[in-house]
Amino acid sequence: MPKKFNLDQFLKIANAVAPLALAGVPGGEKLEPLVPLITGSIAVAQAIPDATGPEKKALVQHLVRTGVTVANATGKIALDPVAIDQIADNGIDAVIGAINERKRLKAK
Repeated sequence: MPKKFNLDQFLKIANAVAPLALAGVPGGEKLEPLVPLITGSIAVAQAIPDATGPEKKALVQHLVRTGVTVANATGKIALDPVAIDQIADNGIDAVIGAINERKRLKAK
């Protein structure tokens, strides 16, 4: 029987690894103002039962795009939506990869 998803544990891990993983992708420094949004969006997606990995990633990407639009609308920040989308795509994979690796190592 598969282990039940523990959102609290996932959030703890995601909050620890996401800033480092996102900063480590090319252009990751541009994601700095979006780290909480990306981390929270990943957590929301992970909590959706029976959603596939690609469905979860698509939701995170949608939420990040929406966040960029909202941030730009404030006039306090100017984010390039196309660049952020490409960087966040790699960043999401890096965060999930880091979380999965941490879980794999912990299971040993």
